Amino acid sequence: MTAEELFSPQGPLAQEAPDFESRPQQARMAAAVQSALERGGDLVVEAGTGIGKSLAYLLPGALWAASGGRRLQVSTHTRALQEQIMERELPTVARVLRRLGHPLSYAMLMGADNYLCVRRLERLAQSPEFFPDSATFLLRELAVWAKTADTGQRTRLPQLVPQSLWRRICRDPELCLGMGRRGTAQCGRCLYRCDRDRAEKAQVLVVNHALLLSAARLPQSDALVVDEAHTIPEVAAGHFGVIVTPGRFLRLADETAALARRVAMAGGDADGSLAEAQRCAGLCAQEGPLFLRAVASRHGFSERAAEPGGKLLEGPAQGVEPESLAGLEGSLAEVRHLCSDLEDESEAHALQLRVVALRKDLRELFETGSLDTARWVEWFPFGQQDRSESGRLPRGFGFELRAVPLDVSERLSEKLLGPGIPVVMTSATRASGRGLGEFKAQVGMAGASELALDSPFDYRSQAALLILADGPEPSDEAAYAEAVAQRCCDIIPRVPGGVFVLFSSWKMLRRVHGLIKGRIKGRPLWVQGVSGNEALLSDFISAGNAVLLGVDTFWQGVDVPGAALSCVILTKLPFPNFASPIEEARRRWHESFDRSYFECWSLPRAVMKLRQGFGRLIRSAADRGAVVVLDPRILHKRYGETFLEALPPCRRLSTMEELSRFFSGGKPGKRRAKLPR
Repeated sequence: MTAEELFSPQGPLAQEAPDFESRPQQARMAAAVQSALERGGDLVVEAGTGIGKSLAYLLPGALWAASGGRRLQVSTHTRALQEQIMERELPTVARVLRRLGHPLSYAMLMGADNYLCVRRLERLAQSPEFFPDSATFLLRELAVWAKTADTGQRTRLPQLVPQSLWRRICRDPELCLGMGRRGTAQCGRCLYRCDRDRAEKAQVLVVNHALLLSAARLPQSDALVVDEAHTIPEVAAGHFGVIVTPGRFLRLADETAALARRVAMAGGDADGSLAEAQRCAGLCAQEGPLFLRAVASRHGFSERAAEPGGKLLEGPAQGVEPESLAGLEGSLAEVRHLCSDLEDESEAHALQLRVVALRKDLRELFETGSLDTARWVEWFPFGQQDRSESGRLPRGFGFELRAVPLDVSERLSEKLLGPGIPVVMTSATRASGRGLGEFKAQVGMAGASELALDSPFDYRSQAALLILADGPEPSDEAAYAEAVAQRCCDIIPRVPGGVFVLFSSWKMLRRVHGLIKGRIKGRPLWVQGVSGNEALLSDFISAGNAVLLGVDTFWQGVDVPGAALSCVILTKLPFPNFASPIEEARRRWHESFDRSYFECWSLPRAVMKLRQGFGRLIRSAADRGAVVVLDPRILHKRYGETFLEALPPCRRLSTMEELSRFFSGGKPGKRRAKLPR
């Protein structure tokens, strides 16, 4: 059956999904996906908001897999989209295929650290003296639950588990002794094996980008679809890069000390090796964070720092690791020889490998002379961006060493295209305004076919754009913050529904919030970072007329129904922070090829992100609202036209009075129609 027949108004999808609306763009995308799969080619699709891209690749892909004894693998970036595919789209696809005489099996697989390990849980529960009573009770409750569970996914656990405890009971492939041997007692109790067995039998397997790019052995697939593909270069850079945090030292120290205590309790410590392991662990916990602090101090960190900062690692290295790491590695080798229990020996070996990996990462971080990798140190006050897992860091600052490759195209091409199967990449926004060629080059798919589909929404009647360009330039931060705050106070009362105010930096967000809190009357005012993003978004939708101040997360991947989001205020053109270490490294790298960093990277990224921010507004054929841009550069700089040409065609407003009339002249934000993603 052709894609056109599948998605026709009288086709099998329409018969199984009563709320289905036939859209030409969705049928075109489905036809392109079907063609790519059948001819074994690669395809890149930009599918505008409202097309229903998930079904456009899932239905022809699942039919291709189920009718030919094949497996389709689908990778997403966010857990929300994974769950949407598993709980909404694939059940619909399965009903359609059943109608066509093709039963469909599907499953989801996540990374190892997303699964509970029953054996680690039971072993930890046997040492209650190392945990408070609350943790002991939680471990016992999880042990009871695990006896009847059919999955160990963290999201399915009956209780929330703190991260500090979860890392001691989650699955660690280096500690796994029984998962691979079917028929053994360990295998029968392995919850990861349950999900793995389902994955190996599935005709459609859903994973995330991190797992896709990892070294994990996934069931062999015959085709791959990458959704939310605009995130894959960044995910790949993080995966192929290096990060050293205080937490890596502290976790190694804590787990080594706990293992040494447990082995000593089981068989004593005649030669003092276990006491030495605990001593080395204590030194590692002390020296690791101090080592990172010393590196930061050599690169400009000051106790007076009030904002996050960082600098590229330059100059000769003055010691690439704390001296205690070598001692810790040696002491763990001694602990292995003393272990009478196979699981203790396996854990000692795993810890030893982690020390080896940490030392290797530190050596790589201090390599010099290569422009294609950014290497830097960064610091941040705890109250603003604490990414550590421990309160044991010195004096209220966190420190990290990072290295990321600036070009991942060859590695992505080898990883994704190397197996020789068809690859389809799709996202709602990937083009920068100059086509898909730049994206295809970034992901190593220069030879792929491409298709760009506009949204089916009527932006000319549904959306309006107001540019307020008479304020100060963003370079004058204090004056610009005052102007943004005043504009927000003028705009928000004119909007009957909810408002997003989107920023490109935490610093500006905090400054504007300080200026407008207390001045916004009659509606809730929320700020990203106060609570989890999902809870914040849920409260925002429920309120119906709230104001939410947000940064990067809320520029993309957020879907707010109806009147709950009637206006999006874009406070600044979202250029990457050119003063950050990674952008400085990227500038040098581009210039080494005689390329313009601004034209080749900074501007295209900003244009794409502005399109994503604009895309938060209209999410259905029934929505109506306005986008307000406060950055005067969009009209006053030569590159402003590039931004304007990349936005959907919509009604242009000139004054605040016209904005008021826009909202009073219609019913903004009608209840959204149910359109597939």
